[in-house]
Amino acid sequence: MLPRGSALAVVTAAGAGLLGWLTGRYLRGPARTYTQEREMLAAVADQSADAIIACTLDGTLTVWNSGAEAMYGWLAEEVLGTPFRGILPPGAGPALDQALAVLAAGGQIRLEESRRVRRDGSTLLVSVTVSPIRNEQGIVVAAAATERDITEKRRFEAEEKLAMERSVRAARLESLGQLAGGVAHDFNNLLAIILNYADFLADEVTGDGAADLSRIRDAADRARSLTGQLLLFAKREPTQVDVVDLNEVVTGSGELLGRTIGADIRLVCRPCGETVPVHANRGRLDQILLNLVINARDAMPDGGVVVVETDLIEIRGGSGVPLPQGRYARLTVSDTGTGMTAEVRDRLFEPFFTTKPADRGTGLGLSTVYGIVGDAGGHIGVDSAPGVGTTFRILLPHAAGRAGQADGPPVQACPSGDGQRVLVIEDEDYVRDLVVRILQENGYRTTAISEDAVVTADLADVALLITDVVLPGRSGPAVAAQLRARCPALRVLFMSGYSDAELRRRYDIAPTTRIVQKPFTAVELLATVGEALAPARQP
Repeated sequence: MLPRGSALAVVTAAGAGLLGWLTGRYLRGPARTYTQEREMLAAVADQSADAIIACTLDGTLTVWNSGAEAMYGWLAEEVLGTPFRGILPPGAGPALDQALAVLAAGGQIRLEESRRVRRDGSTLLVSVTVSPIRNEQGIVVAAAATERDITEKRRFEAEEKLAMERSVRAARLESLGQLAGGVAHDFNNLLAIILNYADFLADEVTGDGAADLSRIRDAADRARSLTGQLLLFAKREPTQVDVVDLNEVVTGSGELLGRTIGADIRLVCRPCGETVPVHANRGRLDQILLNLVINARDAMPDGGVVVVETDLIEIRGGSGVPLPQGRYARLTVSDTGTGMTAEVRDRLFEPFFTTKPADRGTGLGLSTVYGIVGDAGGHIGVDSAPGVGTTFRILLPHAAGRAGQADGPPVQACPSGDGQRVLVIEDEDYVRDLVVRILQENGYRTTAISEDAVVTADLADVALLITDVVLPGRSGPAVAAQLRARCPALRVLFMSGYSDAELRRRYDIAPTTRIVQKPFTAVELLATVGEALAPARQP
């Protein structure tokens, strides 16, 4: 049995040969009466699902079977005797003339893909085999073609290719997220050292040295914020939500965004005259604003203006916005850029859809914004037209209460230790020394051990274990479980530079067990240690 591709080729060639035989007889005129054999072959050719077409060497159609009628929409009596170029796209005349010249010279033409035009004006793709037709003297007098509609096949192949590209891109982004998380974890260890040793020196350095130290501290704080953004990209779970004033987001990000978009683009920030509180994660709001402003910048290659505004509105019935009635905070980002067509606007929030070159965009920026807004119970809309610019309007539910006030109880002053013994396990030497120093200077007795020394560790009067979650040999939770088997009352505090929710899910860490996130300051470490030991302090 022939493979499917070979079988199709045989059928196509046979169709062309059959057509050549029929057309050759037809072009030579009815010199003889029809025979039963001719009628049978003509019926086979006519009933073929492929279009079987013949034309003279000047391009006049002479054969048009039922397959051609179904494929193109014209009946045989409507096209026979008309030019073949009528089913070709505009501008295809020179290519047709060249093909007819090749056929007149006895050559054969095979096209894997060629564009045609249906009667209704729509286009289709066909694969084509064209052979010369000779008369009894062997002179080429016409051409016969077998055409197969491959429009759906090409569409399926294109969709399959797009799906593969999206899968590869998603896998690449997933790998990038894992890389970002790993880099952020290691960088957080370094930042913990920089931040705390800068604090240690703060009381010992004066004059210009103190000013330089302050700059180091500020730079470390900005780096801490950057690693937080890396972890935000790497993780896939909701983040802490506070009451945030949109005005503060806009004004706080203005300077950074102004430097990001370039000197030829002017950024105008117009915060509302009153507070605009929303329940959201501040980092996510910064991400929304950054993505929209960068998108606006890319739409203005020759410069322009980006306007960022905030205000409060009431949504009532019949507004056309798919949100419940009530009071909403609105963030508006407008640009004077190139704008978008309706087709692009309709697909704007699709993951991986982008009009930018492959090296300048992943198509995830606006889909990320869409997801963040949706998770917050809001809505995003866009108005745009070519040459007019683009305006994004984001609506978020108005939050009752004062902006900037975090959910939960107020933070208490961190208590000092009263001689309680703390066991510390940390594979990074400088971080371990840092933790030990902070604890000892604040009234705790500390013992630093390696994970290999867990079996022989002295647990007498140990009140708390502080261990990194990710250790070279095994996990911190596994070490803690081993120590708790010997000392069930032992309390545990984990340290990590990875996200809290990710760690709890991966290592099955109970919600009641505390995790202090690196890079931490001395104040943050002591506060968390106090919380971990608080139940033991109660009478």
